[in-house]
Amino acid sequence: MNINQHLEKARASLASLNKLDASQDALAIIDGTLIVGYHLGNALLHTHGVCEPCVHFNTPSKLERPVHTLPAPVRPGFEAFDALETLRTRYVRNPGELDANAVRDARRLLDTMARECGVTV
Repeated sequence: MNINQHLEKARASLASLNKLDASQDALAIIDGTLIVGYHLGNALLHTHGVCEPCVHFNTPSKLERPVHTLPAPVRPGFEAFDALETLRTRYVRNPGELDANAVRDARRLLDTMARECGVTV
């Protein structure tokens, strides 16, 4: 996928997330933010020449290098993506009780990524 295709997918997924109710769909929202993050993160990587359009990383933990070594323009978005992955691991992939602030935190992190890509949330 190229940059524009990633951004189109991110916008479509964001539109779907915005239809969910945080009080009823918290896990889906947290999980969904990582899907949007995937597209925004890969758009950032492609935009800044970190990897070719045919190379994609599902999550920051799959990235072939530490986030702190990415080019400066990519770091804020990937730091947010890394935090989204941590939230997903904590609340979606484990049996822990959902913190009331988790959805708000996930949306804030996603907003950071979107802003770095020039996408309106």
